[in-house]
Amino acid sequence: MVIAGLSYSSIVAKIGRILGYDVPAEGYRELYGEEQLEKYDLIFRNSMIGLEDVELVLDVGCGIGLLREYLRELGFDGLYIGLDILEDRIVEARKSRDPGSNLILADAHHLPFRDRVFDLTALITVAHLLRIENSLRELERVSRRILIVTILKGLKFSANLSKIVRKLMSNWMIIPLDKPWIKDLIYILVRRRN
Repeated sequence: MVIAGLSYSSIVAKIGRILGYDVPAEGYRELYGEEQLEKYDLIFRNSMIGLEDVELVLDVGCGIGLLREYLRELGFDGLYIGLDILEDRIVEARKSRDPGSNLILADAHHLPFRDRVFDLTALITVAHLLRIENSLRELERVSRRILIVTILKGLKFSANLSKIVRKLMSNWMIIPLDKPWIKDLIYILVRRRN
């Protein structure tokens, strides 16, 4: 998609700069690595998510692949698919070779996957950069069991994003996690059996 002569990825990059995420891929780990690890710990060590039955993970907005590294440290040995719209993030993530992963340059609004294929899908600190209704429908479509969505706190539209998640995902079991030291409100969504 091209708007006013700008590609969608250029627009996303521009929004990222406005929101303070204008960090080169090489510097992302240094600036945000520890913050992301705190979120991952809350999600995977202090919640009901177990990785024993997870074989296929989709990380939407994977950046440089920090979640992949974290899951491997926890013993996850399934297939990890990382997806990002920014090429420099994918290039940086590929520097850490992992034969059990695939990194894809793609758009969260049009996921190139079949329905209900991923055991666990993650959208961590990316929702504020997306057209959330469109991307949530896509995430729901490709997710089989567990969907993790985090929303950056403190933005003018954070409360609205949370309302949209709760409304659009009301047919899922929704478990909110909110700790004062974590910059995101975390939603763990579990698909109800039907």
